[in-house]
Amino acid sequence: MTTRIAWPAILLVVLTFSGQALAHDFWLERQGGALVLRYGHRGGDMLPLDAAKMRSLVCRKEHRASEDLLRAAVISANQLSLVATCTAASAFLDGGFYSLTPDGEKNLPKSKVPDAVKAWRSRQYAKWIDVRSSLSTEVQGDEFEIVPVTDLAKVKVGDKATFRILLDRKPISGAVLSVGHKPLGETDDRGEVRVKIRAADVESVSATFRRPVKSPDADSEVFEASLTFEVAR
Repeated sequence: MTTRIAWPAILLVVLTFSGQALAHDFWLERQGGALVLRYGHRGGDMLPLDAAKMRSLVCRKEHRASEDLLRAAVISANQLSLVATCTAASAFLDGGFYSLTPDGEKNLPKSKVPDAVKAWRSRQYAKWIDVRSSLSTEVQGDEFEIVPVTDLAKVKVGDKATFRILLDRKPISGAVLSVGHKPLGETDDRGEVRVKIRAADVESVSATFRRPVKSPDADSEVFEASLTFEVAR
């Protein structure tokens, strides 16, 4: 007997993992005297970074106002680099709308895709901090942001650290914190989650959160953020 698998069942699987298992990293890290913004898989392949979707690249220094230095960044095929002395920096990439169809994803709102079965708006944020700075535990002001609660200057590989995840500057529950695409925990009612630091040199943690919306263009908003820092030795 031939087993038939209904299309709705297949679609359910696709909907469940779309935008999650296939998500790409978006992160800032220090390289020499520059901050480098990349997209792809940290520690693996990098993908082209669409500079046209970049909205900001903010640099903060001790006792000084923040500056958006996006126009000063050097753009190449796979990265943006900024030569600046920052103690904290953050970037925002507006991915726009994505619609899922039986033939795959399209970077368009649902209102422009007749056969769309699901659609979402994507926003990605990347943050880098100098853990020795007093700014490291401060809220930088991104719409979606990971803020360390633990003093990371004292955290070594194998230690645990607590992170707070904010949306519109408010703690949210149910956001997922991951390292290397492996989900490690969800935030509690205080917006906090505690995880083990796994890297001995540079660690990057990421958070995701999906918020339903009622719009002709999308069914939800998907927020992603990363926080990268150098691990104490």
